[in-house]
Amino acid sequence: MPALRRAARHGQSGVVVVTGDAGIGKTAVVDAIGAQAVGMGFRTGTAKADEIGRISPGAPVLLALRSGARPLLDAPALAELDELTDHPLPLIDRVGARLEQVAATAPVLIVIDDVQWADQLSRLALRVLPERLAADPVVWLFATRDAADELTAAAPTAARVETIHLGPLAPADVAAIARDRLGQPPGPATQRMLDGVGGNPFLVTQILDGLAHGDRDDVPPPAFVRAVDAALDSLPDKTVVLLAAVLGRPFAIDEAQRVVPSVSSGDVHRAVVAGLLTRDGHLVRFRHDLVRETVYAGLSTSVRRDLHRRCARHLLASGHDALAAAPHARAAATPGDEESAAILCEAAHQAVAALPATAGELVTEAFDLVRPAQESWESTGERCVEILARVRRCSDAVRVADAVLARAGDGETFARVQVLATQALWQIGRPAESVARIDDALAAPGLSVPLRTRLAAARALALTRMLPAWQARQSAEDALRDARQVGDQDAIMLALQAMGELGRNTGHHAESLAYFRELRSVGDASYQGEEIIELQLLDRYTDAGALLEAAHRDDRGGVEATLPPVIAAQMWQDYTLGRLDDAESGARTLLTIGRELGDHMHELDAEMVLAGLALLRGEVAEANAHLAPARSGGLAEESVRLPGVRLMEGWLAASDGRPDDARKILRPMLFTARESRADWPWRPGWMRIFARVGRATGDQRFTHEAVAIAAEGAARNPGVASFKGAALELRGLVDKDLDKLAEATVVLDRSPRPMLRANAAEDHGRLLLTFGARDQGIAELDRAWTIYHGLGARAAVVEVQRLMRRAGARRAKWDTDGARPRQGWAALTDAEVKVAELISAGHTNKEAARLLNLSPNTVSTHLRSIFAKLDVQSRVQLTNAVHAMKPVA
Repeated sequence: MPALRRAARHGQSGVVVVTGDAGIGKTAVVDAIGAQAVGMGFRTGTAKADEIGRISPGAPVLLALRSGARPLLDAPALAELDELTDHPLPLIDRVGARLEQVAATAPVLIVIDDVQWADQLSRLALRVLPERLAADPVVWLFATRDAADELTAAAPTAARVETIHLGPLAPADVAAIARDRLGQPPGPATQRMLDGVGGNPFLVTQILDGLAHGDRDDVPPPAFVRAVDAALDSLPDKTVVLLAAVLGRPFAIDEAQRVVPSVSSGDVHRAVVAGLLTRDGHLVRFRHDLVRETVYAGLSTSVRRDLHRRCARHLLASGHDALAAAPHARAAATPGDEESAAILCEAAHQAVAALPATAGELVTEAFDLVRPAQESWESTGERCVEILARVRRCSDAVRVADAVLARAGDGETFARVQVLATQALWQIGRPAESVARIDDALAAPGLSVPLRTRLAAARALALTRMLPAWQARQSAEDALRDARQVGDQDAIMLALQAMGELGRNTGHHAESLAYFRELRSVGDASYQGEEIIELQLLDRYTDAGALLEAAHRDDRGGVEATLPPVIAAQMWQDYTLGRLDDAESGARTLLTIGRELGDHMHELDAEMVLAGLALLRGEVAEANAHLAPARSGGLAEESVRLPGVRLMEGWLAASDGRPDDARKILRPMLFTARESRADWPWRPGWMRIFARVGRATGDQRFTHEAVAIAAEGAARNPGVASFKGAALELRGLVDKDLDKLAEATVVLDRSPRPMLRANAAEDHGRLLLTFGARDQGIAELDRAWTIYHGLGARAAVVEVQRLMRRAGARRAKWDTDGARPRQGWAALTDAEVKVAELISAGHTNKEAARLLNLSPNTVSTHLRSIFAKLDVQSRVQLTNAVHAMKPVA
């Protein structure tokens, strides 16, 4: 097997996909590859996904890690992973780190059979892990019936992929097998029977084995289904076989007896003799999936539902959670079935973190089961709305809420559901509808004080996206005061979020920080990202860095560092501090995670940063490509998506030499900036782009408005050098005031943002040249060039060089200003060099991440880029390349 040889000899990773119809021989091929791997010294883990158990989060992956006499992971490590099934990203990171450790001692083969049945968490892991472990000798072997399965069809690009497609046996091969099994050529009836199974090896051998044991071939050739039926009919009691079909997995006899007490060991023995079941140690299973599927398909509806109900009750009674029982509850359910609905509801609640899509499906099915006349209808509907909103199926949440509200029997239920509905509406940008619904609920008599307080807080949050801040503030302040007096936790969180949003969207960042900090203390870690970004906007990068470092080193092994809000905060930390290569790596990590989780808000954030980086580097076409997904509407709701898209489109037009187009795009945004329900006007740096567009087009009103907004940002954030310096810079630029521009450069020397320092030096240098102060002007431009060059902001480097050349200046260092090469050691960024050196020195991804204060995700992103630039495919090759290419100090 080439993939095994490459892993064993050269340390290369690989993915092997075996495809083909049921019974075609995929498992036999997989078993043969597994046996070969063991003989070559591989550590192996094998698992099989199944249709019944596809709701269990991560089951096939975790089973592969614990399978066999020598499991890939020891008991403590497995116990640690079991605790993380509610945290998909930390679980995947931990699995990757553990496999990396194992692969450092021996090559690894992970086998997942019937991957078409894998659950959502397992599919996420099996998409991500081959990519993240592309630098390690880990081979992934998938068997699937579906050649177009997105898991295998969209295989990772960082690992070599091989596909083995198994087709049907040729007629000559079938005839040869028949002669071998029967000792003579098949008769006409047998031949007709063999012709009817389409060359499927399993069905061919089943037919021939039956004939070899004395079955008649002088009757009409039975189809496989009839053969299975005949074997079932030969049993005095077929209950154990039917139960096995419903369980869908290997089981012990005593477990079967707890589900159906009448089952006996004799029944099992007879089913084994009949060729339906087989023993695997102390467990019993079907001898082939096709037999199980055939038996299951032949069950009557009543028998199937009865056995599934028994299985669900047994699992719950024996200590399993609702997720384990949910597949059976689903299959047993009938309209009005409150028992099944309750199981599905609880399973959905358990699945929210690890299996959000599954959670949404389960809770919707639960609600569809119960009838409006039943007692549990309202409570089931309320829970359904809550879960659908949490998994961001917001339109469905509103739809179910409306169904519940139409029949709500009391004001309290009506109000609770309306609060949930408005939270969904907040996420999809429909604040006016939220306010109307809340006002409707508040009009109901007899509401409890806590619920009235919660409604008021939800209303205040909606108003932050509806009204100018000065109008929305009073409602938010009143809501927070009342929520604190009442002590309703939900109301407090909603009101704190409203106040934090107002502070951020009006540029009062110290105020916003205080509210988001309190919100995190009473809420959860997801608000830490908001707190870090507010610290950044206040120039408190040291404090922001301390929180980011704490997230990487927290007591849960970096769980918080894997959350998209924290990854986004790290991305912005790198971007605004001028670590553009690190920001790019962070953005690509965030983009990948956003796509994996369906987190469109952070996916959009990542695309905006990647577009901004491309513009700084002068790569207008690439920036345009990053904006394409956001323009198409696929990333987020329009109300959230469009402001960022318009900003980037205006910047792109300006960078592309189209100032009139830029002004047309940006003008509506600029003159409504004070009423904006987003924070972009109060981020240092944007107003310089607006002012330059205004000056390039001769639009003085446009220019002066940008200067005025920059001044307001400084006034709202006293003592913050980035805001004060940026405002001074624009005022000096527009007024052609050298003193103000000089003052701006002094103030911005205290700013941690190098791009702002370079901008001020450039503008100061330009004006000095205009006033004839050539030497001073060139000195300032030279200072700007040095900063831009150090950042990798090639577009600005080229522009400053053009200005200096026109002023008659030349610099030897300009010979080094070419774009970074795309291949070889010189193509590596500073961060990539550090990662390459650590990995080539024998460090694992996790160790490198700890030493560099990065997340393992980011290290993996760097490694993929390093592999591509150095044209290597394994850690061994990377080590050799580092030694060969690294310049001698």
